[in-house]
Order: sequence, then structure tokens, then C-alpha cells
Amino acid sequence: MKKIFLLLFSVVVLAGCTEDFLDTVPLTSKTNNDFYQTVSDMEQGLTAAYQTLVDVPGGGWVIACYPFAMSEIMSDERFGGGGDNDRGVRAICDFKIEGSDMFIFPWKRAYTGIYRCNMILENIDKPKWESEAQKGKVEGQARFLRAMMYFDLSRMFGEVPLIIETKPQNLPKAPAADTYAQIAADLKAAIEAFPSVPYGVATYSDLGRANRWNAEAMMARVFLFYTGYYGEDALPLPDGGTVTKAEVVTWLEDCIDNSGYQLMPEFRNLWPYALANATNSEKPYKYAVDNNLSWYGEEGTNAETMFALKFSTFADWGTSIYYSNQMNLFFGWRQYSYKGAMGEGWGMGTVNKKLWDAWPDEDMRKRGSICKVDDDAVEGIDASYGLGVDTHDKQMDETGYWQKKYRPINLYNDGEWHNYSVEFYNATRNFQLDNMQDIVLIRFADVLLMHSELTETVDGINQVRARSSVPIADPPPATTTHPSLPPLATYTLEALKNERRFELAFEGVRYYDLMRWYGKNNLTGLEQHLESAQNGVPTFNNGVWGVKKGVDFRPITGGFIQIPNQEVQLSEGVLIQNPGWEPGVAPVYSFSAR
Repeated sequence: MKKIFLLLFSVVVLAGCTEDFLDTVPLTSKTNNDFYQTVSDMEQGLTAAYQTLVDVPGGGWVIACYPFAMSEIMSDERFGGGGDNDRGVRAICDFKIEGSDMFIFPWKRAYTGIYRCNMILENIDKPKWESEAQKGKVEGQARFLRAMMYFDLSRMFGEVPLIIETKPQNLPKAPAADTYAQIAADLKAAIEAFPSVPYGVATYSDLGRANRWNAEAMMARVFLFYTGYYGEDALPLPDGGTVTKAEVVTWLEDCIDNSGYQLMPEFRNLWPYALANATNSEKPYKYAVDNNLSWYGEEGTNAETMFALKFSTFADWGTSIYYSNQMNLFFGWRQYSYKGAMGEGWGMGTVNKKLWDAWPDEDMRKRGSICKVDDDAVEGIDASYGLGVDTHDKQMDETGYWQKKYRPINLYNDGEWHNYSVEFYNATRNFQLDNMQDIVLIRFADVLLMHSELTETVDGINQVRARSSVPIADPPPATTTHPSLPPLATYTLEALKNERRFELAFEGVRYYDLMRWYGKNNLTGLEQHLESAQNGVPTFNNGVWGVKKGVDFRPITGGFIQIPNQEVQLSEGVLIQNPGWEPGVAPVYSFSAR
């Protein structure tokens, strides 16, 4: 009787409610109905969209949240690594799964960001804009971000639902051509909407924000992947038109000639290890001292950084650790915290020795990109590292080679080692929280290399190669210099591939480059390449030497990863799982199977 009485009472009360009562606007919070009315609202909406680029939603495997990290772990250049319990990262490396929803992070994050961009674009005409340039800057950023998020989804998952409205929808996968048409349309509209403000004129507040030149560069990256992987001649557009190679080249040349971005003189000064010199550290990094290095920084003085993920000092266990750069944490070596310039992390992404062996010694980018732990004469790392002796907290896939572009970098001052962000940005000294380094997603060197690839000319390649011929001290003594890398007289695709491999190593592009160069119709070739590249490499696994078996890439997957099964189930059959990743078919990682 009590339950029936409460039900009847509720019906009477609700029946007495007026429509005005139900439609009352919240007085203490913003909603989609009363937001996006002013320019300030739009700026806050944009900030929320950018925030998704570094956010980590709940559930799933953390490293999978970042397309940058996924491309590194799935490439031929790096192994999974981590501790013996970090099976997820080794599953990614081996093209297996650990749990049916291990890739829910990137899926949720991208669609959250896309929703926020859709909301901005649906309301773009509501504010009273001061000028068309002001409106164009906001619209251009929203379109750039939506395009980039769909590009990330498409490279990781293949065909995905195409959602460009905020209304609730349960959609199947869109054909790849439709999604890439929307990506191309968004980037084209962004290029046209953005004001043409050269780098150097933009304000400090523009750091980490997209601009016209970013959209032009991203259009080239999208064009190269789509046409390469799918074997097409042009990018489609929703109206039936196309974006041609000639148009992409024109945009790249606009970026090269008018953006103000440029190659910085010293390749190694692009990376924070260059700041661990005698000026900044009482125990400086030998390689930085020997080569007179000094970091360009990330506060607007580096004209080569075009678009980067920015991080903050807000990370703590009470808010979110993901305000800090977790990728650097992933890629630092294990159990060696605050013992030298190279700091501690989770030991993921160890470097394949075959890359070191293939990289010419006369190219200074080799030692500028890779730390060989037993090369004390160059690195200044003594035998205390204990390669082959110290298990480094159960480190797996140890090769003795670590990349040094994106990893924790320490300084020694006032009697202690600390991450440079503690001293430079007042971050909290905690190796899991204090990484603040930008993750650069678009660098001007890539623009030059894409231009060479599209035009089949050597000018861009040679500019990049010329920068790699400077006086250095590796191998020692310090009085030696590298022979100049000779300019190329003739363009070849093989030369272009090598240049991208060495210039852009460990920068989140390698796997996607391999996918597009082999293409959808030659994935057996990619399978053979990955197997050959990783098979037989000596690795130290929690105290035991062995050899890497290779990977289990399967052409049936198209090179894409598993759609989270919970998304398939929630769609009630509308969303179909990717081939090769169906329940009972997808290979599950186990250490004994490696």
C-alpha cells in the first residue's frame, strides 16, 4: 500500500506542475540551451575541446588513449616493454588484445571532442563577433580539431560512425570515403576561415592552438594517408568534388613561404635533454655538454613547432594525473629515478636494435635521438645502469637502446635530482606527475618532407639533411665533425622513406607511414616487414635474455585495432566489429605466447 500511495502522490504532484516550472532555466549552472551565446562562451567551449586531446576517460588501457603513442608501439622501431604486469602495452605491440574493451580510451576521448566541436559549429552564428577574423579563428579551430579527431579514429579503427550533429544518434560505420570527405571539407573550410597570421605575430595565448598553417599541413598528412592506403588519386569531398594533389601542394607552399615557421639551426636543441647542460645542472648531461647544446624551449621561441599538445602543473592524485605528460612517463626507463639526466618512467617503447644498426653513424640524428645505455663515452651513463644485470623493476623487452626525444629529463641542483619542469615550471617533484614537455604533433621538418614526397623533388629533403651536418662530438673526441650528409641529386621514394624514418623517429608517425606506403592491397607485405624487423632482436626480460619472436600482425584486420566491444553491444547490432577482432577470433596476449 505504501508503494501505491507514493506512486499516486507522485502522479498528482507532477500533474500539477506547469510547463513554466518544467522549463525553468538553471540559475547556478550553464547548459547547452543557455551557453554558446558570447565570444567568451565560445572560447571556453574551444578550451574544452582541446582538453580532450590530453584527457584520459575512465576504463581501458591508458597508453592506447594517445594516437601518438599507439603509432610508436605498433611500429617496427619499438617494442612494448614495461614491467612484467604491463601486458596491455605488449599486446598492442604484438597486435593482440588484453580484454575486449582495451581501446575504449581513444574511442571515448575522440567522440567527446567531436561532440564539443559539433556544439561550437552548430552555434557559431550566435555570438556577436567583433570581426569575421575573430569568428574565423574560432570556427577554424573547431573544424581543425574535428578533422584531426576523425583522422585519428580513422587511422586507428578504420571505418567509424560519422557524427557531425549533437542530436542523439545510433549510427553504423560510415564508408571510409565519406569520413575522409568530411575531414577534407573541415580542413578546407578551416584554411579558408583562419586569418593568415604568420608565426611570430601570434600571441603567447596562441601556443597550443591551431591556425591556418596547421590546417594546411594536416591536409597534406590526410591526403598522403588516404591516397596511399586506399589507392586513390585524390581526397573526396561531400559535394562530390575532390581535393587534388595540386591543391595540397599549393597549400603546403603557402605554409612554407608565408607561415613564418622554419627549421631551427640545431636538431638536438629541439629536445629537452639539451637543457641538461652546465648552465642549468650541477651534474650536466655529458652529451649536452660535449655538443654545446641549449634547448630552444616550448614557450614560443621554437619556430619549428607548429602544433603541440600542452600540459600543465595541475596534475595531482586528487584531480587528474593526466594534466601532466603521461607519454613521457610511459617512455622513461624503469627504477632509475633521479639518478641522472635521463629520468624514470614505466619502461615502455624500448627501441629496436635494428633501427640503430640501420642508421648511418655519420648522421648526427642517430645519437641525437637514441640513448645507448652502455655508450659511456658519449652518454656519460656509467655501469651503474646494469644492462643485463639489473632487472630494473621487472623491465621487459630491454634492449639497451632508448629514445630520448620524449622522456623524463632531470637536472641536479640544490643537492637533488628533479625533473626540469620542477625548476622551470614549479611542478611537484614526483616522477609520475612532473613531466610537462610538449608533445609536438606537427613539426615544420615534416612539412618539407611531405612537400618533397608530393612533388617528387629533393629540395625539402635536402633542407632537412643539411641541418644534420654540424660540428658534434659523437663519436668523440669533441674536435671531430661529422661528414656532411650529401644533398640528393635525384628524388626517389626510398630516399624519402629513409629521411622520414631518421628525421621523424619516435614522433608518432612511423606506423601510419608504413600503413600508407604498403597500402590496403599489400598488407601481406606490411606483415612480412614487421615480422622481419622485430624477429630475433636480443631482449632482456625481467632478468632473462632471449630474442623477440616478432609480431602477430594479421592482414585481415586492415592494420586497424579492435572497436571496443561495449560500443558494439550498446549499438544493438548497428555497429559491426572490425574483421579479425570478433569475440573468439581476436588473439589474446599472454607472455608465454611471445
